[in-house]
Amino acid sequence: MLVPLTLPTCLRLSAQQGIQTNTIEKSFIDEPCSKIIAWRSHKSSNSLGVAVGAKFGSVYLFGTPLPGEHISKSSPPSLSRTRFPTPTSTAPSGPRASSPPSSPKPSPRHSASPSSLSLNQALIKPSARSRVVSGVSCEQVQASKSFVDFEDEPARLKDLLKSCKSTRERSIVDTLLPTLALEKGIVFERTPSLPPRSSGSPLSPVSPGSSKGREDPKSLLSATSSPVFAPRSLSVSPSPPLPIPNDKTEGGSIALTAHILPPRCGVAHGVADLIIPEGSDLLVSLQESGDVSVFNTHDGTCIATECCQQAAQSQNDTSCWVQLRSIQIEEKVHLILACATYRLPYSDIFGLPDPLDEVAGKNARYSLFELHVGDPCSIHPTWLEPLGEWRVDGFAEVSDIVRNEADGTSFCRRSTCLSHSPHRSLSVITRFEVRVRTRSVASSSANSVDEPRTLAIPSPLRSLGSTSSENVASRNGDRVAAPNTDFSRLWFGQDRDVGAAVFSSTPRSLRGLCSRYIVARDAVLGLAWTDSEVLIFQFQTGGKALDQSFTQVQPDGVGKILNVQFVDSQSFVVLGSVARWYKLVPVDANGDPSDSENARLQPIPTQKISLGVPSAASLINTTNGVVTLRHTSKGFKEVSLFSPIDSQDRTYRRLWRSQIATTPREEGVTTLTAVLPLEFNSLIFGYSDGRLRRTSFSAITSPKMSPELPSSSPSQPVEVLSFQHVSDVPIPASIYSLHLIRNERTGDRFIIGGSDDGGIAIWSLHDLKLCASFVQFIAPLLYVVQVRQQEEHAGPLRGCGLCISMDGTIAVIAMDGFEMLYVLPGASSPLSSIHYGGGEEHDLLMVLYVDGSARLWDIKMGEFRRAMDAEKARDVLSTSGWLELPIDGRDTRVNPSVSTLANASAIMDPMCTFTIALERFMKVTAVDAKASGNTRLSSVTHSAPLTHLRTLLSIMLTPGLCPDIDEVCELKLGISFSSGGVGHGSSQATTLYNYQNVRNAWCISSVVSASRAIAIIAILKTMSIYDDISDDCQTVMTFYATSLQTVVGPHFKAPDVVYLARQWLDMSNELRDAARILFDAGVVKLSDEESAALVDAWQHHLPCLQPSADQDSKQSGLALFLCGYMAIEKYSLLSTSALVDISKSISLYLQDDTSTHRALAIDLCAKGFHIWQHYVDSVAVLRALFALATNMRKEQISVQNVGPQARLAVLQIAMQHTGLFMTVLTLDILNPRSVAERKSVMQLVAFLIRKRPLILYPHLPRLMEAVVKSLDPNSTASRDAVLDTATEIIGHVVRTFPTVDFHDPTQRLAVGTAEGAFIMYDLKSATQLYVLDGHTHRPTACAFSPDGRRLVTVSLEEGVVRVWKVGASLASVLLHPGRPPRQGEMGSRPYKTFPFNVGDEANMTIAGTLEWVRFEWLSDRSVRLRIRESTLTFSA
Repeated sequence: MLVPLTLPTCLRLSAQQGIQTNTIEKSFIDEPCSKIIAWRSHKSSNSLGVAVGAKFGSVYLFGTPLPGEHISKSSPPSLSRTRFPTPTSTAPSGPRASSPPSSPKPSPRHSASPSSLSLNQALIKPSARSRVVSGVSCEQVQASKSFVDFEDEPARLKDLLKSCKSTRERSIVDTLLPTLALEKGIVFERTPSLPPRSSGSPLSPVSPGSSKGREDPKSLLSATSSPVFAPRSLSVSPSPPLPIPNDKTEGGSIALTAHILPPRCGVAHGVADLIIPEGSDLLVSLQESGDVSVFNTHDGTCIATECCQQAAQSQNDTSCWVQLRSIQIEEKVHLILACATYRLPYSDIFGLPDPLDEVAGKNARYSLFELHVGDPCSIHPTWLEPLGEWRVDGFAEVSDIVRNEADGTSFCRRSTCLSHSPHRSLSVITRFEVRVRTRSVASSSANSVDEPRTLAIPSPLRSLGSTSSENVASRNGDRVAAPNTDFSRLWFGQDRDVGAAVFSSTPRSLRGLCSRYIVARDAVLGLAWTDSEVLIFQFQTGGKALDQSFTQVQPDGVGKILNVQFVDSQSFVVLGSVARWYKLVPVDANGDPSDSENARLQPIPTQKISLGVPSAASLINTTNGVVTLRHTSKGFKEVSLFSPIDSQDRTYRRLWRSQIATTPREEGVTTLTAVLPLEFNSLIFGYSDGRLRRTSFSAITSPKMSPELPSSSPSQPVEVLSFQHVSDVPIPASIYSLHLIRNERTGDRFIIGGSDDGGIAIWSLHDLKLCASFVQFIAPLLYVVQVRQQEEHAGPLRGCGLCISMDGTIAVIAMDGFEMLYVLPGASSPLSSIHYGGGEEHDLLMVLYVDGSARLWDIKMGEFRRAMDAEKARDVLSTSGWLELPIDGRDTRVNPSVSTLANASAIMDPMCTFTIALERFMKVTAVDAKASGNTRLSSVTHSAPLTHLRTLLSIMLTPGLCPDIDEVCELKLGISFSSGGVGHGSSQATTLYNYQNVRNAWCISSVVSASRAIAIIAILKTMSIYDDISDDCQTVMTFYATSLQTVVGPHFKAPDVVYLARQWLDMSNELRDAARILFDAGVVKLSDEESAALVDAWQHHLPCLQPSADQDSKQSGLALFLCGYMAIEKYSLLSTSALVDISKSISLYLQDDTSTHRALAIDLCAKGFHIWQHYVDSVAVLRALFALATNMRKEQISVQNVGPQARLAVLQIAMQHTGLFMTVLTLDILNPRSVAERKSVMQLVAFLIRKRPLILYPHLPRLMEAVVKSLDPNSTASRDAVLDTATEIIGHVVRTFPTVDFHDPTQRLAVGTAEGAFIMYDLKSATQLYVLDGHTHRPTACAFSPDGRRLVTVSLEEGVVRVWKVGASLASVLLHPGRPPRQGEMGSRPYKTFPFNVGDEANMTIAGTLEWVRFEWLSDRSVRLRIRESTLTFSA
């Protein structure tokens, strides 16, 4: 479990003068953004969501503001620092901050003041008598405030007024609106539209149900026979006048809620595309490096991630993945197509031209995935399955996938370098079919034609004249298998070409393609576009193109086309600087409206909105609105909504605007640029001043306050970080990256850092002293790898460090003396791998590149040997001695407990975010705390484990919810609350959240609440090791487990019980207890309807109902967890069938030696045995527990080691169901199924005697009788097997229970019964000799005399001690078997009786008698009785 913690205090050395800004918003402002997508949830049409993809791989989520959050408007509110503020960093104030009060330009922080408001009202809505300046008319106008940029308006108005002085009188509307149109997007153009249609008008679109029949399509359309129709070929009436929008900005505002960081971020990992699969609340992201991730649109958590196959094989591939396309093939299944194009090497580093403009006709690469959308009950989680990958000639950007809704088939389309648009049908084989096909191929002979042993996969989308690197080895009609060595699930049909596309521009400028299947026409409609024009085409799914089906559109005023999207099957929108909507009308060859099936679709412009100059634009998925992202002239970022609907209230809305603007780097301000976490007490920071600084985790969470430094407020001191060490000499550039390396000969450790000017510096880790500095690269340092000293074939590189720059240049540095030995220049292709140790003297170095080339270097001579291709390189590397140096994009974590999100992007919040591996941290901290040997708080106040726990809790806790709990945390637990932020982390992605109100930490989602609560309770549970604060820790744990809903309010998202159950199954023991505490609390709070629905949904997945292969699956274990504990808590809500299935599943896991869920079954048995015993064989369940509790054979002990847990379960069942337990126990001792079983049960008895003697006390006579009979001398093998165990049991019984005694010389055993009698056993013959019946109340103790001829017994309740003769002669045994020896003149009555009175001690409990009552023999005939502190002496 990973917990990301954002600590903005380390971003700067001190809070220099400036405003406090939100780190997530600052990152969004600084990071270039290229993609935007908007949606309305299918559950709530009023919920608008926006996602923005950025250049370095980040995804920013916008959504409905959480309760109590500030909404970013045109005038951002001033930020007030509360007691527990949002994570903030210092940013310099903009130019307006230093403006004098009399400046006419209003500050954005005070735009709501009366003065500024009156100015804005004068500009927007002047009265009839108002005069702005001479020469401007006084016409009254109305315009929405959302039309005007308040900050830009004064300066713009001056310019406009100057230009109006020489003209005739014009209104403010005439002056302002044309200028604002280009930037603010508020001017509508009245474009032609279709006139109202009468019942007989031929212009009415043909409905699917009114088709009069279909004519056969004509021959394939050629380029020369395709007339191009202009959009103005139909005369239409003007659209209705534009409605004046009202000012309703706040109602539709959104907030920046989350920042998502995938595992691979930085240069060449930018977001290439974002899509929302139809009918889902999922966001799918594609990075340029080929990573495909699926996120939850509500909370930004990563649900699934996969890497495109080719991208996974090479870290530095020359492919750039550029776009995603999706279709829905089933209700919960989508096909996701990822497309890649060729990328020039190092284009992201050196800023080379766009490869699409420079390299034409390169191979396009495709990867297809199957996205399975999970169900609401999380039974089947969302997952992403790779289906296959292929390569063709053409443009990856101009590709699409479309589904034939009539027959369910799918088509892959693309454009080739010849302007053709071929398509090919695609089929996805079910997993069952793949399994059968794999088996049949594997079993076929090598000479079989029908079923070849191997399948060489061809290019599935080979276009006209194109070639493929794959060869066809197996065909079935016109179906071809997709290229996948693991029996791909893809099959393709033959290529079918629609014809050549007619563009006025060159084909290499093609930018996109989108398609849609039209049910009414049984045809596929496509839109392809360049930077300036759109081509519309259609073709029948049968493969024949419709005659003259191409239509060219050149939208006026759009500028560069950003995107083209279908609104529905009859309209589309072109997005650029202007959004133009078009309606598709069927027309004949003459351009007249037609209902014929062969009619072409003519685009008719309907509406137009100016969008300004957006950097990205997108159509909302379920509406006709357009969302844009743009930069204002002042450096702010805005998200806006444009709606062309015929509504009177909203046409343009500013949804969100940043509160800060993009600012250049400030002079004299030292900022954090690199991070190297070594351990919690040692964090290495690299800053822009070229110095390293060392600090601790606790220091950055609690910075010192220094009143001497300048502050934005004279009355407030400035936060200053304290550092343990600072490097002595700065390097002359910003530190870009940090790496740890070790001199293995001396054991000293050093830090190698790269600077942004290509320099390399080496510091000593001990005191951060600068040891060496070089400037060798033209690109920053990226990787550092080391040749191990002990490698046999290391050669001249032994112990050296290899520094690799972003352009592939390699610098070899000797760690002894820090000498630069060699510099190996980079190549035109990115680096793939490094091999060393070849040659007779192991002095060769081989460098391989992505393009298949290789270079061989002689390290000893310092010379370049030769270049070779990949095949020759493999031959050379196949010889002995070669070793590979692993190169990975992610450095190996020095400390597995803490890592950093800092990457090459250097954006703000990842730089100051640390990821805590909570499970390992808890394990190490608990071990360190216990190893100290002292858990008293007074003696370990400043210990490292306690400090670490307090530091994490200071960030994880949410103060301000309950004053009493805050007081306990501060005064009792010693926690000083910090202003850090907590995100949600996993191995798939990290999500950071943006909120000001502390309560909203629990209002994000049920999963986020659950993960945070688990971390808090786990840390508190570990902290409770310290005895003095154990109760206080328990108090805080109880609050966070049970009381959050009360204090947070109605927006609280309770921890998801299914998520908690999954975590319990996946986590280690350190976190399982926390998940279980929260799960139990969550189940109690579920309503009866929710509980019954949960059980009904999961019951069908219980193990006993699954096939054998799936019984031990994770899903089956999860079903048993949920249903089992729900039955324990709410037994009455479950049906009998559900209880039977749960009971059978528990029994199944208990008796399955290979099950990984035995621990779960054992725990359910311990807590709900009173339920399960009515539905399964309870004796069989107990015997299974007995076997697990006593299994000591090493070969049978599983990784889970459930033995201790099974023994605890046995104890719990024995206490609650003692009668049944003892019956089974004695039966298994007397009549075991095997000797081994009898031995294991007797071992269990010994365990019970040690742990819970009171359980066995009432059943001692039965138990001892069974033990005695197990020693039957007639069964020699059985007696020998259990002799040691039986002896051990008897020894434990005698030492524990005073009512049982054993005389070793005579092998006699005396056992007292609850009725007052004592039974005498002879262990030699394993028989009962006789019964001494003299007490009328429960006996308390007994003891044999040293010579074995006397037995004394006592009963405190009766108040009497009795002496018995037990040394029988041979004659009495032979003549009176089964009768006790004669007690002198008294016959069978006791030999002696001594009454006594000990007062209240006569009422001593059974537990007290076990501890305080004992006989002590002074001689053969003198005995002393001790009753607590009383002593009585008797003569026997």
